[in-house]
Amino acid sequence: MTLPDAYTVRPAGPQDAAAIALHRGQMFVDMGSLTPDGAAAQQDLWTGWLGNAIAAGEYVAFLAQYADPAQHTGQVVAGVGLMFHPKIPTLQDPALHRAHVLNMYVAPGHRRQGLAEALMHAALQEARRRGLRSVNLNAAPMGRGLYQRLGFVDSTSPEMRLTLLDGTP
Repeated sequence: MTLPDAYTVRPAGPQDAAAIALHRGQMFVDMGSLTPDGAAAQQDLWTGWLGNAIAAGEYVAFLAQYADPAQHTGQVVAGVGLMFHPKIPTLQDPALHRAHVLNMYVAPGHRRQGLAEALMHAALQEARRRGLRSVNLNAAPMGRGLYQRLGFVDSTSPEMRLTLLDGTP
């Protein structure tokens, strides 16, 4: 899919951390996982972490900008991130890392323009460039169709999670 001329996709730098953090918060608000106040309370924490992680190469992101000379020149309206986690190599997948997609967000006024797909293509190209064969993500309901079109399938290995509050189960 070709993006409309008003949009460009580019890699993120540490200077983009605040915009990514805002999108992360809005993503969780849109999914009903956080209240607006809950998201706002975490903005500084996320901004600091993202700026450091991008600078260190631990977090790679791609952003879509909307170039409207009359109003919003260069406004970041969408983004996606990647983190790379160690894994044990196998004969089928000898890579030592897997990519995890996170923080996919498109501002409401810019949805249905192909931005999410363009961002996912950029993220997947980065994973391929690194020689990775495994990419996973947690799909929100509104993104499932896109991820399925790109070839993502539900995992066969169920995940369980434990939250340690005081250091003991």
